[in-house]
Amino acid sequence: MKLSVDLAELDTIAVGRGLSQIADRRGDVVDAFFERREDVELPPEGEAPGLRSWREEGLAVRLLRRGRTWLASRDAIDAGAFQAAVRQVARALPAATYPAPRFRAARPAAAIEGAELVAYRVAVQRLLERRYVGLPLRLTVRRHHRWTRVIGSSLAADAQEERFYSCVAELPWARHGAVCQRLDEAAAAELVDGLMGLYRARQAPTVEPGRVTVVLAPAATAVLLHEAVAHALETDTLALGGRPEAALGVRVGPPSLGVLDDPSALPESIRRTADDEGMPVVRRWLVRAGAVEQPLADRFAAASSSRLTPGAGRRGSRHQPPVPRSGHLEMVPGEAGLEELLGEAEGGLYVPLAARGRLDPLRGDFSLQVPFARRVRDAAAGDFVAPFCLAGRVAELLDAVTGIGAEARFAGAGWCAKGGQKMPVWATAPALLLEGVAIS
Repeated sequence: MKLSVDLAELDTIAVGRGLSQIADRRGDVVDAFFERREDVELPPEGEAPGLRSWREEGLAVRLLRRGRTWLASRDAIDAGAFQAAVRQVARALPAATYPAPRFRAARPAAAIEGAELVAYRVAVQRLLERRYVGLPLRLTVRRHHRWTRVIGSSLAADAQEERFYSCVAELPWARHGAVCQRLDEAAAAELVDGLMGLYRARQAPTVEPGRVTVVLAPAATAVLLHEAVAHALETDTLALGGRPEAALGVRVGPPSLGVLDDPSALPESIRRTADDEGMPVVRRWLVRAGAVEQPLADRFAAASSSRLTPGAGRRGSRHQPPVPRSGHLEMVPGEAGLEELLGEAEGGLYVPLAARGRLDPLRGDFSLQVPFARRVRDAAAGDFVAPFCLAGRVAELLDAVTGIGAEARFAGAGWCAKGGQKMPVWATAPALLLEGVAIS
């Protein structure tokens, strides 16, 4: 479709006036969320050649009143769609209404290009050839581009823009995916390393269930942090067990454990200055010195407690309400080198990457799926082992951290699909040493 609106040029005054018609009770929060998307896909070899692309735009009007949410979305950005959404949320409007806002046309959308997608697939193929491996690989590469803006009855945030990539590699015996800030040789090498690990683990021995010492590489640490720290400290998760602010000050790990969330520290192509509610993002200490300092909160949670700070509201799309989610996790590095951590894990396991994690919000149980790992011998990664699951209660798992690497690396922690809202999540993390964790 032809994209029609420049979000940076929206008539914020007219939109705000239109929204003010339904913000007529004390404590009401009302906003309009504008969204444009463009996704470009390079399909696997063997399918119809050429790039596939999807373009869409739309808006949503939301009213938050006394703990309840009303949301109306439309797949267009124009005066008619805006007024229809406002009327749907309000149910009825005063006889005299403000004039409809005018939406300025954007410059014509550029032709779809995807040279970097093709170059990435070629780079992956060449790296596999250099290792003298021919894998029956189906590789799908995608570019994601999203523009958003939030305008309320009393605020107008700057337009936000995110551009990133994802890929899915399918093998007859396994599937491996990645979310990347850019497609370069380093990203291709990381994908190939993962594919080679999956290949070598096909007939590798299984691991005996029990408790072992584990070293997580930065990429695996990123997934662990997202599931065991970020999800556990989202206010909607905490609310399932009581008042979210009751978590403040609770010790969840050793004094060396420090984790922040800071979307403003991301690389420029994915950096955020405002969340999907139009609130400024903040550099938020989730855990400082092993204790909970500030959970991830949206406007709904922050409105019910003066001890919670908004700025972490995110939407998977305009058709869904905002929910508290992390944007960019950072773990405070330690002082240990990787060789030192491996030396402390003699006979244990080295985990280069994690496939996915899962948190039971009511019981606090956590599991991390590991597609392959390597035995630690003489302070180095040795023989491969078959897939297994690392599991335990969140507090016990974090308390098992006895060593933190000195080098933190940026990585895509993957896709978060909690509550059916698919969002990319990012992290900058070091390697971790965990002692006596349960595997099965």
